[in-house]
Amino acid sequence: MAKQQKPFRRVVTGNDADGYSGVLWDGNAANTRPNPVVPGTGMTQFWCFETMPASITGADDLGAPPFTDAPPQNGLFLRYVESARMPDGYDPIDDPTATPEHEPIFEPITGRGDRGGRNKGQSGIHMTRSVDYGFLMEGKRTLILDDGASYDLKKGDVVIELGNYHAWSNPYGDSVMGYVMIGGTYDEEGE
Repeated sequence: MAKQQKPFRRVVTGNDADGYSGVLWDGNAANTRPNPVVPGTGMTQFWCFETMPASITGADDLGAPPFTDAPPQNGLFLRYVESARMPDGYDPIDDPTATPEHEPIFEPITGRGDRGGRNKGQSGIHMTRSVDYGFLMEGKRTLILDDGASYDLKKGDVVIELGNYHAWSNPYGDSVMGYVMIGGTYDEEGE
């Protein structure tokens, strides 16, 4: 049997009509996107809101599908990313599912940029129009940047990304990384 994506419990609290706190939703987060190329890996989105300040009435389950690739420009989301270790002896040249690097493709509506480079050992080179707070929860993971530098992260490390292109690699083992991604603008967009 193929490895399955890990379920993550989500407990959402809020207030009832009388102002008393309680649990609104408790169960495995259902808003997932499995990685079709690497079974048992993928993303789980826990909460996403479109605007700030966010409504905190608890009336809507903002963790329900659909899954979003990039955070709303005026909102944010919380997600986990499960990644598998690069297979032993893996060479992307021999992988028909690998995507070669290419010129940037930028989607202005979502604010997501893609430069390819995705394979079973590395995420694609990508960026989002957002401030991303990434925190490594399990395993080790390697951050790869345009200047050719790579940075090995261990459990508890935090990365703050400011709308820049980057890729992730797992040469050491499986990992789980959490992200709070807040929509943003580049200076030329806000002028």
